[in-house]
Amino acid sequence: MTIGEIDIKDYFDQETLEALEKAFLEFDTSGDGSIGKDELRDLFAKLGKTLTKKQVDAIVREIDSDGNGEIDFEELCYLEIVMSGARPQAHLIDFKTFLPEKTIKQLEQWFSLNDMDDSGKISIDDALKIAEQQDVKVSMDDVTALLSEVKSAADGWLDLPSFCALWTCMTNAQKIINYREYLEAEEVAAYRAMFQEACEGGKEELNRKQVSDVLRNTGLVRVRRHLTRIWEEMAIDKKTMLDFAQFCVVIVRLMKRRKYREVNPQTCTCAGLYEEGFTVKELLMSGFKLKDFEAIRIPARKLYQDGGFSALELRRVGYTATDLRRAGLGIVELRSCGFSLSELRTAGFSAAGLAEAN
Repeated sequence: MTIGEIDIKDYFDQETLEALEKAFLEFDTSGDGSIGKDELRDLFAKLGKTLTKKQVDAIVREIDSDGNGEIDFEELCYLEIVMSGARPQAHLIDFKTFLPEKTIKQLEQWFSLNDMDDSGKISIDDALKIAEQQDVKVSMDDVTALLSEVKSAADGWLDLPSFCALWTCMTNAQKIINYREYLEAEEVAAYRAMFQEACEGGKEELNRKQVSDVLRNTGLVRVRRHLTRIWEEMAIDKKTMLDFAQFCVVIVRLMKRRKYREVNPQTCTCAGLYEEGFTVKELLMSGFKLKDFEAIRIPARKLYQDGGFSALELRRVGYTATDLRRAGLGIVELRSCGFSLSELRTAGFSAAGLAEAN
């Protein structure tokens, strides 16, 4: 976990943040929004934590992301999270920024199966049974603490958002990192070329050793333990294969990058990002949907091959039989997803093919 991927509002409520800021401002005697090493020692002494000069030096090296030798308020909050072992709070997080869409859909299914009366709620006991069935390891003390954070749990029941938030915390889910919010377009292009050059046999993935070699050869890894810690935090073992997105996340964490922009449907247009060079996978990662892709007429071939969309999904949003034939789909698959013989004929399929499909 690095400062770049932390949203302090996931960890601290407004009251706690105000208290931390008050303590910070008390020692920011210059008023420039940062404190030095001596001030940091004094601040922690006031909080009842004694740190040696050597410890402070190590702390500053670890969390001073901009390298100026001082700590700003966000870095102080990060330090407090690390030193106190704090975790994201169930009532503060947006679970959608932690859980992949596939996981959320699975949770929705489990929730629905246990919502026998369609009340929009399931019991806490049912939620814990689901966790047990999925081999989620969590102590009862942690469960009690988590439930105390979820308002709807007070009466013994959970709605879907509360269940998903609880699941996020019980499984120690890591916040999803959209690397396009941290890396410039030119950097992404350079890293993509680097990644593809290292791939072997037409595969679009690398194992941990290959990634380590690439990063060391380019000078991005200077201290071995930094990379070792990232492997541990991301639960990447020697057999794990990393795709390009995971490769970029490793780089973001290694470089302790801070987010320089927000990339989502509220802040950007699908057309603008596509023009910038975003792939279909990167657009999906940024929150855009199939209907957005159809609106700017991204070729069906890219959506089928890179986005994993089915012929039926593409047909439903408006792609024609001609579009899908150009994408490489066969007549039988197009017929099976509802295209008429007339549409297939217009797409250019032969009479013999039409007879076979019929």
